[in-house]
Formats: sequence, C-alpha cells, structure tokens
Amino acid sequence: MSATVPKVFISYSHDSQDHKKWVLELAQRLRNSGVDAILDQFRVGLGDDLGGFMEKSVAESDRIIMVCTDNYVSKANSGLGGVGYEKMIITAEYMKSIDNNKVIPLIRQNGTHNVPTFLQTRLHINFSRDDEYELQFDNLLREIHKAPLFKNHLLATIPSNQ
Repeated sequence: MSATVPKVFISYSHDSQDHKKWVLELAQRLRNSGVDAILDQFRVGLGDDLGGFMEKSVAESDRIIMVCTDNYVSKANSGLGGVGYEKMIITAEYMKSIDNNKVIPLIRQNGTHNVPTFLQTRLHINFSRDDEYELQFDNLLREIHKAPLFKNHLLATIPSNQ
C-alpha cells in the first residue's frame, strides 16, 4: 500500500434513503481502510455552497467514484441537478487528459449496468450484487491504493549464442 493517503470523491444521486445509507456506509468503510473518502453527507451543511464543494472535491481528489444507478445515469446524461453539474465538472477535468483514469464507474443498479455516456468505454466495478460486496470492495480498495492482486513480473532476458 502507498505511503500517502489517497483522496476519493464519491459522486452519487440521492435516489432513496436506503441508497444514501449504502453510499454513506461505503464511504465510511473506505475511510476505515485508509482512504480519505469525500462525501457530501460528511462535509455539506444547510446554507453551504454545494457547487463550490463539488468543484473543490473533484479538483482535489486523486480518484472519483461515480455510483451509477439508473437515476444517476439519466441525470448525468441529461445534465440535470447536482449529478449533471458534477458530470460537467468531471468531463472538463477528464478532457485535460484523454487517458485519465481518475473516474471509477461503480455499478450499483441491477439489470441495466449502464454508465454515463462519456464513460462507456471505461472499465467499471460492479457492486450490483450484494453477495459479491466483499470481493468488489477488495478490488476497489486495491485499485485506489495502487496495490493490484497480480503484478506484472519483469521479462527474463534471453541468453545470447556467443
């Protein structure tokens, strides 16, 4: 695991109280695993500037987790609400470097597994099945901490015929 604490912004839609609770628990678990998870539920209060919070969080984060539900994808693609605003900020950040892997699409919906249009060619992580939560959480944590399960070994040199 790396010596620096990775900072991750979690973008999600407020679909239901159950969904907000699921996202909160994910953020708390990431924080308990050495990740500075940034979530509106931790840092935004009544009267705060939500747009400023989103802009600052996207800019300061090492990675962004987009929790994709059908509602989130619809809002991102249509540019609606806070999700649409975050998508605009993230897209601008994304366009600075086309090979940027800053955004991690996290699939939370059952069935469709859609992601916002601008992320369709990107690999995602699938949290749609609760029975695979532990495996997927481990995969997500390894990705954030840059600690892959498998490492690419150096190629051996071929002896010359001299």
